[in-house]
Amino acid sequence: MKNKKRLNDLMKIQNSSIASDGLIISSWTWLNVGDVMSKQVATICPDEIVISAAKIMSDKRISCLVVMDQGNVAGIITETDVLRRVGSKGKDIYRTKLGQIMSSPVEIVLPDLSVLEAGKIMGVRHIKRLPILKDGKLVGIVTQTDLVRALTSYGLWQDISEIMSRDISGIQRDATVAEAAEIMTSRKISCIIVMDGDDVAGVLTEKDLLGRVVALEKDPANTRVEDVMSFPVTSVSPAFSVFSAGKVMEEMNIRRLVIMKDKRLCGVITQTDIFMAVRNKLQAEEEKSARLMEESRSNIYKTDLDGKITYINPAFMELLEVSGRAELLGQPFLPERFWFDLQERERFLREFQNRSIENRELTLKTSKGNKIYVTVFPSYTKDAYGEINGSQAVVYDITAKKDLVALRKAEEELAKLNNDLESAVRELSHANEELQEFAHITAHDLKTPLRAIGTLADWLSKDYADKFDEQGKEKVRMLVTRAVQMSALIDDILRYSRIGHNVTEKRRIDLNAVLSEVIAGIDPPENIEITVENEMPVLMCERIQILQVFQNLLSNAVKYIDKPRGQIKIGCVEQDAFWKFSVTDNGSGIEKKHYERIFKLFQTLSPCDGVENTGIGLSIVKKIVELNGGSVCVESEVGKGSTFIFTLPKQNSDETAVSANSRDTD
Repeated sequence: MKNKKRLNDLMKIQNSSIASDGLIISSWTWLNVGDVMSKQVATICPDEIVISAAKIMSDKRISCLVVMDQGNVAGIITETDVLRRVGSKGKDIYRTKLGQIMSSPVEIVLPDLSVLEAGKIMGVRHIKRLPILKDGKLVGIVTQTDLVRALTSYGLWQDISEIMSRDISGIQRDATVAEAAEIMTSRKISCIIVMDGDDVAGVLTEKDLLGRVVALEKDPANTRVEDVMSFPVTSVSPAFSVFSAGKVMEEMNIRRLVIMKDKRLCGVITQTDIFMAVRNKLQAEEEKSARLMEESRSNIYKTDLDGKITYINPAFMELLEVSGRAELLGQPFLPERFWFDLQERERFLREFQNRSIENRELTLKTSKGNKIYVTVFPSYTKDAYGEINGSQAVVYDITAKKDLVALRKAEEELAKLNNDLESAVRELSHANEELQEFAHITAHDLKTPLRAIGTLADWLSKDYADKFDEQGKEKVRMLVTRAVQMSALIDDILRYSRIGHNVTEKRRIDLNAVLSEVIAGIDPPENIEITVENEMPVLMCERIQILQVFQNLLSNAVKYIDKPRGQIKIGCVEQDAFWKFSVTDNGSGIEKKHYERIFKLFQTLSPCDGVENTGIGLSIVKKIVELNGGSVCVESEVGKGSTFIFTLPKQNSDETAVSANSRDTD
């Protein structure tokens, strides 16, 4: 019984803690805990006593047991639990059941958790073991030893001197286990260095206490440290890398190394020290990589094996004009609303599934519908075993480059069109000049025989007046009349052809003075009265053109008045940005079906022997008005008269028309 009491007093060792920071995203291809876990898990019932657990752990050379209750993980019992929770509370290891001291509840993870995330959980929870469940069944356990082995495979080359413990607790080899345990308990350490004078003789650990003292029910007060310590001690130089130290521990299946320099003890490095160093280093690199991707102006995304997006950085989100990652995470690259051509999307996804992705240009649109051009540089990602597990890509926005190329192409096409237009204008100008010259020569050549015909007809009417009867005299008069009409037609054709070609400088023209001149030139018969109903404005225009417009309209009105008392009224009103002019007569009127016809060349409603009309006057009016930015039309009622209406803009050649109250005369 005395021996049992001493064994109970021995158990007072506590664990150290580990700190951990959160991760953002993963930039490494991490192993999963399912890849490194121990599949052979030792279990025990919660009703078993502590001494039974100690013997099982000693026999199997393991550091923990998973406590199972009716097929469920109820807790976990470790060396430290046995030594600390029994001894510190004065419990009897022969009577205390595991359910009373086990660690519970237990942090349980799934096999696909990354080793770095598992290390984070261990650090936050201050634990060294994680049971692994799959489909509700216990399939393995991952320990700090497993994680150290996995994490050091990623490489860590700093010297162990940077992380080793320099504050070393030691005891002489002939001391008792009870003395050693008291030191370990008071200093809250998991091992003590055993010395032989100034030389290192061995090391006494929690595992030694549990397996070689407690499990064998030895009396710690009568057991010498040298009888249960671990030896020989494996020592390394302070210049050893963390990675190499981890490998030595793994190969020798130990949890600590003694650090010797010049044959003198200078420190101890434990598996926990390595675990913390490796995890903190890799986590810092992971966070740095994640930060670089988050802050990068390059557009980056990652997908899983099914082509679904697992990561997208802020730059790419900004390019696609999305408000948050939730719009894209878990979606295929990319959802249909971001594609202009859905067939292009199908080809892209099909290539991914066929493992044949390559650099390519894509035409996409943002969430706001803006068109963008991008070049995607994808590559497959692989797991720790070299198997493809997804893809990652950098996406370059080439919209500006595409737009610049399109702009340059458009500029080149525009320059070509301008050159073609200039060439066409030159050819047209040359053709117009030739046409003008032809028209002038033709008119001259036509009018010469016409004048001769007129002269001969005049001679016949005078010299042979006594030879002609009335019918003959009428024929001669008709000959003279037709010659005059033909001459007038040629003159009108020349005028029409010159409109718009003989450009003269626009000037301020007082239309009141122009109308006075036109009316005097027409010299209407006494039975026809022409009145100007209101003040006319002053316009910026070509004098000859505006004179021709009024002259042709008034002459036309005079010709077609068929009543004893004729009235012609000229008016002008403002209509938005235009002056609206009207010439109204009480003549014979025009049928509605002829409204458009009368403005065409050589179209007249009067017979050849009736009213003198070449059929060009209204065509000249229409051409002049439209060349100056206006329009012309007619309103009429047969038997009552007609109103010809035309408009001219107030603003012409960037000049504003002058009001009628401040007019200049030409």
